[in-house]
Amino acid sequence: MTSPFSPEELAYLEAHKNDSRVSQIRWVYSVPIAAATLSTVMRLWAKRYGRNGITLDDYLILLATTCLIGQCASGLGFGPPHGMGKHVNVVSAYDQMMVRKGDYVFSHFYDIALVSVKLGILAFYYRVFVHPVFRRVVLATAAFVLAWGIGITVTLFLACRPLAAYWDRNVTGKCLVMLTFTYFTNISNLITDIWIFLMPMPMIWHLQLQTKKKMILSLIFCIGLATCVVSSIRLTIILGRGRPDFTWYYVPLGAYSVFEPLGGILCTNLPIIWHMFRKRQATLINASAFKSHSNSNSTPTIGSRRSRFAIALGITTRDRTQNGSGNGTGLGGDSVAGGVGDWQRLESMESQKPDPTIWTTVERVDTGGLDEGPSEAPLKPGMKKTVWNVRK
Repeated sequence: MTSPFSPEELAYLEAHKNDSRVSQIRWVYSVPIAAATLSTVMRLWAKRYGRNGITLDDYLILLATTCLIGQCASGLGFGPPHGMGKHVNVVSAYDQMMVRKGDYVFSHFYDIALVSVKLGILAFYYRVFVHPVFRRVVLATAAFVLAWGIGITVTLFLACRPLAAYWDRNVTGKCLVMLTFTYFTNISNLITDIWIFLMPMPMIWHLQLQTKKKMILSLIFCIGLATCVVSSIRLTIILGRGRPDFTWYYVPLGAYSVFEPLGGILCTNLPIIWHMFRKRQATLINASAFKSHSNSNSTPTIGSRRSRFAIALGITTRDRTQNGSGNGTGLGGDSVAGGVGDWQRLESMESQKPDPTIWTTVERVDTGGLDEGPSEAPLKPGMKKTVWNVRK
């Protein structure tokens, strides 16, 4: 049987037979599992924490994460144990067959992961943007992506007849030219990525927002273009599939095939997670400020709550009593008995004389449950007279 290698290539393989990319394979497939799982779990937690509910785009991203984990698991299971990451001249025929079988399983997970990410982004667009024309464009793009995914999945199932001929060279069969199929898949995938990530730009720039905010929104949506860069790099190394030293050249191809859907997953998860963290941080800061304000004042009283409510309505209160209780309400909204600073606030309030053209005086005599109404008679023990300045 004629060797697929030239004499120079055989000499190179013999000189580098101890080279290995096994360590690269392990971290290339381990990091995406952790990153995708963590980001998707945090996304779902953020949606539940914000009480926004789990929507269709969340389920699609969850499916994409599951397929990405399947990619990495098949790469780890069929790769290093069977010689992937080493030159083919030191890999047995059986291990070569297992690497090809792993590539077949890997390819199915890759295709479904890409379709799920694209449909998840489109579902998010449909939920956020309500313009009818844009929604029709989203639906048309989703139909194309779905048809594209079904087409490449069915084609991969029919790649060889019988199917075992795809990975076993001892089985006689008829197979498609997979290099041409791979080129078509990657070029159409790159064009679709660019189209999807640029779709919302016209909608953003027609919003009634400041130019700075429009640019920030555009940048957030264009982060996904990094996935297009990965697709482009993957397309440049696709020739590795046609080389006979496939156990060596599958390593960079598999790496880019994993990081491409991972980039889409992260681009859809991180904005949601970041927004929820900012919202939670603002809530904690407000709660801390309220607690600090409460602790810095003296023990609140019923009058203090009444004064805060009155100030919110534009009413100032002054508590003039002659029964020696010493209660009063200041701007801080707390009791002023016993504190020098509180007494100063009370004196400042007492020195402010209301403008008669703006304010009118309302008097109330509190007898412990019986309202006597305004009266000029001297107050009896246990009675309290309150004067309210109310806007006319």
